[in-house]
Amino acid sequence: MARDALGELEQIMLFALVALDQASEPAYGASILRLIEEETRRSVSPGALHTGYERLQRRGFVSSRLGEPSPVRGGRRKRLYELTPSGAKALRASYQRVSAMAEGRLQLLDELAE
Repeated sequence: MARDALGELEQIMLFALVALDQASEPAYGASILRLIEEETRRSVSPGALHTGYERLQRRGFVSSRLGEPSPVRGGRRKRLYELTPSGAKALRASYQRVSAMAEGRLQLLDELAE
């Protein structure tokens, strides 16, 4: 398997970072979970999200830092995530591989699903 190969959830998690960056919103656990659920109708546990980002961070696809303490959070800090350039390249390559494989086959999928 290629080093930049990504699973479905990893792709969703990285696209969430892209979407939040595009909206100029901070990418932290709750905002990411909310976006994923709204856009995919998929529920992801906070533990799965943080474990996934730790794995993506080890691969160099994501960076993270602690935000400022918040009184609303009892003085706790949010962990903020950001897509790295190598993460953007890996996401693009992974998406292109799946798109190329699916090209011209969606109609057949529709027929098979009937």
